[in-house]
Amino acid sequence: MGTEAKDNRDIAAAAGTRRWSDGEHPGVILADIASRPSLAGHVITFANEKGGVGKSTLAFHCAIALAHAGHRVVALDLDWRQSTLDRGLSFREGTVRILGTGLPMPAHAVLTRPCTAQLYQELARLDARADYIVLDAPGADCPIFRRAVAMADTLVTPVNASFIDLQALGQVDPVSGRAQGPSCFADTVAGLRRERERRGRGPIDWVVAKNRVRNTERRHIGRIDAALATLSQHHDFRVGEGLAERVAFRELFQFGLTHLDLELLPEIARAHPGTLAELEKLLGSLALDPPRPARRIAPAAPRARSSPRTRAAYREALVAVL
Repeated sequence: MGTEAKDNRDIAAAAGTRRWSDGEHPGVILADIASRPSLAGHVITFANEKGGVGKSTLAFHCAIALAHAGHRVVALDLDWRQSTLDRGLSFREGTVRILGTGLPMPAHAVLTRPCTAQLYQELARLDARADYIVLDAPGADCPIFRRAVAMADTLVTPVNASFIDLQALGQVDPVSGRAQGPSCFADTVAGLRRERERRGRGPIDWVVAKNRVRNTERRHIGRIDAALATLSQHHDFRVGEGLAERVAFRELFQFGLTHLDLELLPEIARAHPGTLAELEKLLGSLALDPPRPARRIAPAAPRARSSPRTRAAYREALVAVL
């Protein structure tokens, strides 16, 4: 038995069988990652075991915002059944082809085989020198989910503004407001963070983003904020900014666009300043500090691969959703 394998067995045995009975102790996961080539880019993983929180939407907007800032970005969708992030970026490629316009474009793919070897192979194939790597984890605990969390330099967990959704992080007593213990997800994150630092691979900056806030929810938003502040102290995460529940975000997604793109499509519409401010807060709350070019240069516009009639109909459809 090799030294590394024996070390992992000893760690797993010391931890007991309550949480790691499937052999996926943090030591095993980090050893798997450590055996792969080092990644040049900063890894941003969007992960939550609860669905319906806008995880893929935030990953999509973050990847495009970083591309707009002039960075080389890889976006890898790890949920092959849904493929929401990859579909959105494929829609974006369709918009570029039909309109013949230049848009910043992250390299992207969907992981069709959920294994660590293919994950690293896809990242190398897409762009081994990417500045940022955006991983959209599947919405349930599984081996590839845990590896995506363990790989993260920045871990983003979107949550809806509801106490039911906060249970994905931990329990908060509704009377006293005190934290009552971590969720399975928070327990997994804590174990991976400890093991990652033990192996000298640096910390995971965990950001919980309050997402999809509706105007009708603002009455109790103060209680949600107080609960998040309590949980953040117990589980060592930062509270970040998500996106409001806006129809325009959902409607533009079917064209693979964000409001940042509208300045490159002046004949269609202009972005609302409030929406642009939300996107700025989203990126700012991740504390990535991406350098902004003094003058943004639009990508070269490809030749349109559609008839004038098709382009006109496409523009009309875009205008209708804005």
